[in-house]
Order: sequence, then C-alpha cells, then structure tokens
Amino acid sequence: MKIFQIERNSNCPCESGRKFKKCCQTRVEDAVRCISQVVGADFTAEGLEVIETLGFLCGLQAEGGHMPAPEFLGAMLSKAWEEEERVRDIRDEGALQGLSLAFQVLLEKAQLRHIRIPLWQFDSGDDAEIYEVDDEVVKILNGPEGRFFIVEAADSIGRSLLYDDYTEDELKTLLIALGWLVIDDTRSIFLYSVLHKTRSELVAAGEEADQILESHGDEDQYEVYEEMHLLFRKYPVYEQMLSDGISKDINPAIRAVAQGELPINVPLYAVFEGTYAVISKLTDSMSTAFSQEAGEKLPPLEETLFAGGEYHYFFPEITRALDEAVLESQDNEFRSSLNSLLTFLVYLKDTRQINILKFLYLRCICIHLSEFPRIIPDADLEFSSLRDYCNQELIERYADYLESQDMNEEAAHVRDVFISLGEQARGQADLHEQEIVNLARAVLSDMQESNSPQ
Repeated sequence: MKIFQIERNSNCPCESGRKFKKCCQTRVEDAVRCISQVVGADFTAEGLEVIETLGFLCGLQAEGGHMPAPEFLGAMLSKAWEEEERVRDIRDEGALQGLSLAFQVLLEKAQLRHIRIPLWQFDSGDDAEIYEVDDEVVKILNGPEGRFFIVEAADSIGRSLLYDDYTEDELKTLLIALGWLVIDDTRSIFLYSVLHKTRSELVAAGEEADQILESHGDEDQYEVYEEMHLLFRKYPVYEQMLSDGISKDINPAIRAVAQGELPINVPLYAVFEGTYAVISKLTDSMSTAFSQEAGEKLPPLEETLFAGGEYHYFFPEITRALDEAVLESQDNEFRSSLNSLLTFLVYLKDTRQINILKFLYLRCICIHLSEFPRIIPDADLEFSSLRDYCNQELIERYADYLESQDMNEEAAHVRDVFISLGEQARGQADLHEQEIVNLARAVLSDMQESNSPQ
C-alpha cells in the first residue's frame, strides 16, 4: 500500500498552506533519494515503499524537533532490515515476538501514545469483553476501512522521529515496525502489536481508575480530578474510550438545556466579557450565529472564553449549576445523564467537550441578553435593560457587591472588562438594543430546534 498519495498541486501535508510542489516536494524527493542511495540498490518493490514512506516523513518541514538526517535513517533502515531478515531466515517465532514486544515498549513514547485501536468501536454487542483481540479487527484495519488508521499511524511515527529521543537499537525497532505497517503482507504484525498494547493499557487504566475513586471521598474531588488527569495523560486511549462511551449518555441532559426544560443560569460576572463581546461584535459575530445547521460549529467565542480567560469564571459556575440540577432531579435516568455531562466536562478533554462548553457559554450569554429585568436581591440591584449592563454606576455597584461577598477576583474581573470593553458595548447597545435582544432570543430558539452542539 502506498501510504502517502500526495499530488503536486495538493495542499502540503506540513500544513504551511502552500501547494506540495512549492513547499516540501523537493525535500521529500531528496530524502527518498538519499535514503535509497545509503540502502543500496538491493531492495524489493516493497522495500521501495518503505523508503518512500520514510523519506516522505523525513522531508516534511517542521518547526523545532530533531529529525534524524536521511543518511542516518538510511543506515539504520539497512540494519533494521538485516535484523528482521535474520529472524525470518531462522524462523524463530520467539525472536519475532521479541521484536513485537520491543515495539510495544516504544509505543509508550510521547508521540506514539495515540497509535491505539479503539477496540470498543468493534464491540459486536454480545457479552464478549471489548479487550479480547479479534481477528476481525485486524481484517478490517488491513482493508480499505483501515486506511485512515494506517495513515495516522505513519504520521505518528513521523512525529516521533521528529520529537522523541531514540537510541540506535530503539530506532531500528521503530523502522522494523514502520516496515510492518507499510507492507501489506506484514501489516498484521503491526496491528496485533498495537492491539495487545491497547488491550493491556485499557485493563491497567481501568484498575488504576478504580483505585483512584476508591481511595478518595466526596471531599477530595480536587485530588480525584488531578489524579484522573494524570491517568489520562498516561493512557490517552482510556480517555478516548470514556469520551466515546459517555458522549451518548449526555444527550438527554444537553437536549433538556437546549429546549429550556432545564434552566441553566450563571452569574453575570461569569459571562460578562462574553456578553460585551456579543454586544460589541453584533454584525461580524452574531448576525449569522445560528443560521447554520444543527451540529455545526457555534459562533467563534473561543477567544473570549479560553484565550481571554473567562473560562476561569464560567467553568466553576456552569458545573455548579449542573451539580445543583443533579441534586434536584427526581428522575434517575435524567440524573444519570446530568452526572455523565458533569464527568464529561470536568474530566475529559476533546473537541466535543469544547463545543458543549461554547454551547453552554453562548446560551448563558443569550439568557442575560434577552431576559429582563435581572435582579440581584442581596445587592438591591436591578438590570432592567441591556443598556444597564453598560452603565458605569450600576456595574460599580455590582463589583462592590461581589467584594462584599469576598469575591474580590470576580469583582476585579468585572471592572477590568468594563474598562476595556464597556464603552464600545455602550455604543452598540444605544444603537441596536432591541435588535440585540431579539437576536439573542432567536439564538435561544434556534438552539431549541437544533438540540445539540456536538
């Protein structure tokens, strides 16, 4: 199988944005030529495929890292082939198994940790354990359906060559494994090696997770959080399995939030910067916010939520609101879905989590923009219209109230946001107050129809 089939006019895989022919093609061709010369003329058509794959990985531009020189890789490839050929000639199954085990050890390298097989996706639905290696998995991944996995595995090997450190013996093992991956007749050795590593990590991760949860009480949730994140960094495949499994369980909770059946609200300070950003960037950010089909990307508020730092204030409040909803729910199945959503947001990290956070963030912003009056009884404070959010006196009273509750950091956040964005937001609120309110209500309505941000 020719793994990398890049046309001259295709976008370069190094993600420079340039055409392959005007970017890395010459480097790739030079690397292939150099490796071939070092290896010598005595190699098969299958060997050429390995050389071309290795040259492709070696020739792509990259910032940082320490990709070995093509000459060195060619020399190591020759030694790797000699070692594998010796093992095959003497038909030593034990030695071949030893090479497989050596490769499994290498799969613990940072850039190789994502070469894992999602065994749970192949579960037939019967009582068989998902950790049982099945020949059918290898058969599928060895066919057309496995091409994505094969290309991703080769890319991971390229990143590992660039960023991970190797001894010469380790490098020979890696190049033997690359040959297994590239050549059709030996790919099953590569796949079985990865399957075994995947299965052993899932078992180990499950046991360690049980130990973490059993060793901490309800009052030690921060310690649980820290230890689980360390576990996920150690076993990314375990986090992927949990994420895939739990993503279905959270749908009832997400649907209830989207349809307004589960009121989720957060204090103004938790979405204050996002509220100003929406007001200030009405035309370029929100005017087409929910003209998209359900499930597509939400409006681009990442800059405010993540880079701008409001996540620090929003995340604790949204999880608190969901936790309160869990305690108040009388429906066991719905409570389970809410718990799954909390677990998904607190412990797991993937693009779906980010989309859900943006969905919840935007929804909370739109509630603050569309539902008036908003009263804070303890502060004897009322925001009766959108313009009140831009009233310096009212905002200062709100900040004073937060300070009176020993929320000094939150008060400083409100003041900083008002200083940096308040004037611009005031101008838009004066000109487009009703339009912004109507648009926020339309966004909430569109969320109700789309049901899900995933």
